Amino acid sequence: MIHSIRNCIAKPYYVFAALGLSACLLASYLLVSSHALAQAPVSKETKSAAKYPPLNIVVGKSRLFKFRSPVTKVSVGDPAIADVMIVNPQELYILGKKAGTTNVMAWHANDEVTVLDLTIGVDTTSVQALLAKLLPTEKEIRVSAAGESLILSGTVSDAFKVQQAVQIAEEFSSKKVMNMLTTQHLPQVLIEVKIAEVKKEVLDTLGVNVSGTDFAFAAIGGAALGATAPVAGMSPNAAGRFGSTNAWLQAQMATGAITLLAEPNIMAISGQEGRFLAGGKVFLPITQSNAVGGSPVITLQEQPYGVGIKFTPTVLDGGRINLKVQPEVSEVSSQGIPVVSGNSTTILPTILTRQASTTVQLYDGQSFAIGGLIKSNVTEVISAFPGLASIPIIGALFRSSSFNSGRTELLIIVTPRIVQPLSDKPQLPTDKFRQPSPSEFFLEGKMEASPPENANTLNGEAK
Repeated sequence: MIHSIRNCIAKPYYVFAALGLSACLLASYLLVSSHALAQAPVSKETKSAAKYPPLNIVVGKSRLFKFRSPVTKVSVGDPAIADVMIVNPQELYILGKKAGTTNVMAWHANDEVTVLDLTIGVDTTSVQALLAKLLPTEKEIRVSAAGESLILSGTVSDAFKVQQAVQIAEEFSSKKVMNMLTTQHLPQVLIEVKIAEVKKEVLDTLGVNVSGTDFAFAAIGGAALGATAPVAGMSPNAAGRFGSTNAWLQAQMATGAITLLAEPNIMAISGQEGRFLAGGKVFLPITQSNAVGGSPVITLQEQPYGVGIKFTPTVLDGGRINLKVQPEVSEVSSQGIPVVSGNSTTILPTILTRQASTTVQLYDGQSFAIGGLIKSNVTEVISAFPGLASIPIIGALFRSSSFNSGRTELLIIVTPRIVQPLSDKPQLPTDKFRQPSPSEFFLEGKMEASPPENANTLNGEAK
């Protein structure tokens, strides 16, 4: 009985022991498994393949790129800059669409990813080749790109070559061409300008003037052609009399001459603009916008007038000068524009302008003229005696006709000269002046002292 009880008690002990061992084994297994799971990533990690050097592609051109291993798919960062397409498992077609930078990611079969950097730019090689062909003497011009813009750098012989290089580069770039070219020397050009106004004015006066106490025909500045007795007794009514009358014939013709308006001398560096203006400024009212109350806001704007000229000289090979000239002559008109505001009328000034623009090539010291800028004015005035001037035939004796025709032509003469620096300091007449002593001035009447006997100089050196 006791043995049986012991067996009954002992069996649960062995059972619990077996269960405890199983629990320990299960816990150990779970611990090891969780540790292993913690070390392993949940998803597969992509592998990066070896990077390739960046690719430079010209806008509008394409090229093929070959990978070392087959490619399954590709993706471009900015489709607006470049377009890609898989030609075969190891070759990629790339097209440059717009200037800029982007990259291409390519996935391989072994889960590797290749990142390819792309730089799409303008065609600098073609620009460099064309510059070398058209400007063979300019060997130091370098062409580079910054986005959609071209950059020109280096040294050229003169400013005209700079303009030619920039014009060639502008044909290849839709954006601005950055000019960083320098010239070996920048000559200066002196422009001698003479602006003259040729006036031809014809004033014809023909008629009869009635005044005074005598009746006579006379020419201006001359003696009377003939005189008659005073015409008396012309009584329109009993209350008043016209009195005696004098009449004479007028005939006049006047011509004008040449007036020199300005004679400026302006100096400018080759390739730079110079300007000259002799005149003034007038303020013109300009309507800007409407105010809060609905009334317009008027501001004053300066408008220059007078005699002016703008020019841009460029020294070429062989002493030739490429000269762009823009002369202008303007004046304030005597007839303005009437503007009615309420009960008041304001006369706004108007400016009459005559201008021209031309480009010529001259040698040093040669001149050219610009003419044909003509302004014409015609004025007709008829002065008549009331009532009597309307009588047929004899009415011409009681009226005076004046015809004034004015014609003004602008003449501009331009002479460019290349200014060279002086090798030696020029001598002035006052360099050798010596103030006389009181005895020389008062006793001998000399305005300048005599030079020393041993001071015979020539070109500043004692001999």
